[in-house]
Amino acid sequence: MKVFVIVGLQRTGTTLLASMLGRHPEINMLFESVTKDSLKLIGKQWNGNKLLAYRQIRQYKRSSYFGHLINRIANLDFRKKNKHHLVRPFPTSCMSVEDYKHEGAVFITIERDKDSSVSSMQKRAGQSEKQASYEWMEGMKIINNLKSEGAFSLTFFDLVNNTEQILKDICDYLDIEFLKDRMLEGPKYNFVYPQESVVKKES
Repeated sequence: MKVFVIVGLQRTGTTLLASMLGRHPEINMLFESVTKDSLKLIGKQWNGNKLLAYRQIRQYKRSSYFGHLINRIANLDFRKKNKHHLVRPFPTSCMSVEDYKHEGAVFITIERDKDSSVSSMQKRAGQSEKQASYEWMEGMKIINNLKSEGAFSLTFFDLVNNTEQILKDICDYLDIEFLKDRMLEGPKYNFVYPQESVVKKES
């Protein structure tokens, strides 16, 4: 059993990518599992997880009861106007990047230009521009560290506009067969954002 982790910021295509990789018969794909489940699944060649840089996973910090408590206190909203944690002083994953590396995991990073990312984070999560920009900056530090260590790296633009080639390259990286038709069906089974139209149609 081998493990890979998709790491990206909010609104950068992590869920879309995970939905397509999850269609592969040799991949157990988890969506934002903050436990150690990715180390426990059996039956397939790869266990995958996708986590948000900085919000969920950090280079060294792990989740803790204290951190969970601080996150809740920092986001007290008595008017219940926002369902999202606007700030995340502590990560929610019980495993850090370094913990995953210790377990032999490989990484796939995905990124999007700052302006598009920040704007999308503001609209979806209700964050201020300052908070969204801060999370983008801190998340990119994690992503750039992983890229410098040999992670497979892609952009949201490439995923949407060159989907087939990106998936083929990832399959090569994971040393598994590229199953074009099956994997391109992924958005149909994306239970988080079921949008087929996100992927560019092949002519």
